[in-house]
Amino acid sequence: MSKKKSEKIQHRQDWHKERFLDRYPRYCQVDKTAKAAGIDRTTFYKWLEDDEDFAKAFEDAKKRAVETLEAEAFRRGVKGILKPVFYKGGRCGQIREYSDTLLIVLLKANAPEKYRERHEISGPGGGPLKSELNIIVKDKETAEMIGKIHERTEKSGV
Repeated sequence: MSKKKSEKIQHRQDWHKERFLDRYPRYCQVDKTAKAAGIDRTTFYKWLEDDEDFAKAFEDAKKRAVETLEAEAFRRGVKGILKPVFYKGGRCGQIREYSDTLLIVLLKANAPEKYRERHEISGPGGGPLKSELNIIVKDKETAEMIGKIHERTEKSGV
């Protein structure tokens, strides 16, 4: 292959990579972006594996894609979307609907310390909690039975 032809192929490949990286934040999906960039999705995965610069640029494109998705979640959760209202088969107006689920997701993502679902309870320095159980037994038979159970659990390491 001649040098000129090789340069032309490289130039075209670079052009396709730029198109892909430019469009990814809009589509947020490899398949759709590859189609819009005029390449096969397997080509994208080959570039990702073989071209370190492309892989780094794709990480930036993914961050921009997440921003796109967050903006859409905000729009639907906070600003709402207009949905048509029909009466007797005809459109008679519209209503604004909001997504409580998206709003919750945004709150959890942006203020996890306040809106997370679980709270971890730990002992000093983040270690495990220590617990102790004291049983007061008044009759000798029950005390002996508990003593035997305690011995067995000590031996078994439970």
